[in-house]
Parts: sequence; C-alpha cells; structure tokens
Amino acid sequence: MSPQGPGAPPPPIASSQPNAPLARSNPFEPPPVGSYGGAPGTTRYAPPTSSEAIGALVCGLLGWACLPMGFIGLWLGYRARKAIQESNGQLGGDGIALAGMIVGAITGGIGLLILLLYFGAIVVALGVTRFK
Repeated sequence: MSPQGPGAPPPPIASSQPNAPLARSNPFEPPPVGSYGGAPGTTRYAPPTSSEAIGALVCGLLGWACLPMGFIGLWLGYRARKAIQESNGQLGGDGIALAGMIVGAITGGIGLLILLLYFGAIVVALGVTRFK
C-alpha cells in the first residue's frame, strides 16, 4: 500500500533535469496551455479542396443514372488535377479528382456499352442486319 492510501494515484515521476515539468500521472489530463503545436501563428491548415474535384466525383457517381455525367466527371477530374498541380499547394483534393476520373470512366464506359448493346438489339430485332 502507498503511504497516501489505497485509492490515491502514484506520485509523479521526478525528472533528472532541473526546472523540467513533472510527468503527469493521469493520461486523460490535458497538457498545459500553449503546448499544442508550435509557436502562435504557425498553425498549418489543409488547403481547401478544389470544387472541380468534388464536382468530378459527384458527376462520376451520377454517371450510373445519366450517360453523359460519367464523361463530364472524367473531364472535370482532369481539369481539377491540372489546376491542383498548378496551384503549388494552394488547392487540395487531388485524390478526390482522381477518384472522380476513375468512377466517371467506369460509369461512362459501362453506360456506353449498354447503349451500344441496346441499339444493337434493336437493329437485330428489326432485321436490318440481313443482306440479300
């Protein structure tokens, strides 16, 4: 048993350096004020996400419902990635733009394939493919 009683926390660990703060015994206790990050005014924030990148992803996902939206998502994703690379870190969202391009290409390609199969079935059903 500790000299303070059965439920008391253990004493803080002493540091070998003079004037060094003592280690906290409670892991849930917040650190002292001003100890988060660096000096005041040096906080770095993530750059804003490109709105074209978000539009590319949305259009790519909407490509499942409307054929041209997939290709618009592909185009917007290309424009967004180009703008993000030219912004020198002022714009973010390169991964979102790439995802929009990939999803747009997939949905546009599948939609175009379905459209071609549909019109091919109509041509076969009408008998236009027979040559005499």
